Parts: sequence; structure tokens; C-alpha cells
Amino acid sequence: MAYRGKNAVVTGGAGGIGLQVARQLLSNGAAVAIIDLQDNLEEFVKLRAAHPTQSVMIIKMDVANRKGIEATYEEIVKTFGSIDIVVNVAGIFNDKDVQRTLLVNLGGIMNSTLSALQYMNKENGGNGGLIVNMSSVVGLDPMFIIPVYGATKAGIINFTRCLGNDQFYQRSGIKFVTVCPGATMTDMFTNFTEKIIFPETSDETYKILDRLNKQSATDVARCILSVLDKEKNGAVYVIEGKRVFPLELKQQWTGKEHA
Repeated sequence: MAYRGKNAVVTGGAGGIGLQVARQLLSNGAAVAIIDLQDNLEEFVKLRAAHPTQSVMIIKMDVANRKGIEATYEEIVKTFGSIDIVVNVAGIFNDKDVQRTLLVNLGGIMNSTLSALQYMNKENGGNGGLIVNMSSVVGLDPMFIIPVYGATKAGIINFTRCLGNDQFYQRSGIKFVTVCPGATMTDMFTNFTEKIIFPETSDETYKILDRLNKQSATDVARCILSVLDKEKNGAVYVIEGKRVFPLELKQQWTGKEHA
């Protein structure tokens, strides 16, 4: 994919993986709009200073706020003219706050994706493009210590695969991809054991976390750009050890009639 002249949106772009994705996109020539509830003024100043000839929009908005996200996309299109790429990264970890975790992790992905569709869809006069939604390896393989977080990540995979349908692509011109990073060093899991719903498993939890192979947010962001380059509709990728691994997810339900 040639990024120069393309307009990209990154949710959760104030820090962690989202910030590194925004940085990578800008380095490759794209204009970038960052949507995040958090402020990171120091990093935003650095981004603009490093890319003075490119447009960098910063919009403070909660991805769980559906109407707010719809208005945010309207604002982005008014400024950029069009949207070509969306990378949805925004997410939280707090299994004790079930409702908020559902609203941000799964609801936020849905809000951003469906709002972007309105402007990217060729049937509505858009250019088509590519939407990448970030899930996690715990959305593929259950991990008993984080069932709420894991459930939201599993939902993201199914939601994105449903949209990554070739018939829909023929109409809309939009491709959908899911990425599932393994353990990544970010601030999301600070005070981890205070946010799990089974505090009695704290000792076991630390043992599990210590055994995980960890990668940096920059490693994951670079892998996400390589996924963008592939442009494979409906694909699901694991990002582990600074590498990208495509998954072959087989159909389990055989009760559907043949077309």
C-alpha cells in the first residue's frame, strides 16, 4: 500500500500501540487523525514537529460514545475530505468494571467501524479502503484470569470477520482485517491484579504473566503496517515475537445450506 496522500484514523492513538501506529503511518506519508479520550500533549507536539507538512488531527473523544464518534468522523471528513484507512486500537483492561470494558473494547470498535463505513463506502461516494481492528490472542485462546477482557476480544474477531465478506467488499470497496497481538508491553495492564475478578488467583496470575514472551508497542505497530500492506480481506493475524502469522480459521457450523 502507498500511504502518501492517504488519510488515516487511529483510535487509542494517545499512547501505547495506537501512538506507535500513528507514528508509523505519518512516517510513511499519510495524514493521521487520532481519536482518544486521553491527553498526551508532549507526544502530540513531537508528532507535529516531526511531520510539519502533514495533517495531524487530535480529537478527544470516548469511543464508547456512539453519537460522539459519529460527530468525530464527520469532523474528520470535513477536514481531510475522505478516509482511506482506519486502525481501531482503543481499549481498556478492567475485568471488575464489566460494563465499561464491554462499551469501550467491543462497543468502541463497533462505533468507530460503523461510523467510518458511512464515509468510506463507495456506494456513499467514498473511496473504499481498509479497516484494521485490534483484538488479542486471548480472543482466540481462553485465559481464565481475564474472562471479560477475553470475551470482548473474541467479539471483535467475529464482528470484523462478518464484515470481511467478499460480497460486501464488491459493493463497498472496504476490506476488513483483524490483528491479535500477543503479550505487549504497554501501560494497559498496570496494577493488573487489582483489576481481575478473581483476586485469589493473584499469585498464579503473576506466574502466568512472567512466563509470557513480551513484545514492544513499536514492534506491534510495525507488524500492523505490514498487515495493511497485505490488504487481505477477512484475514486474521496473530502478532507474536515481532512477526505476523496468518490464521486459517475453519468453518465449524456445517448446518448452513449451500449457496
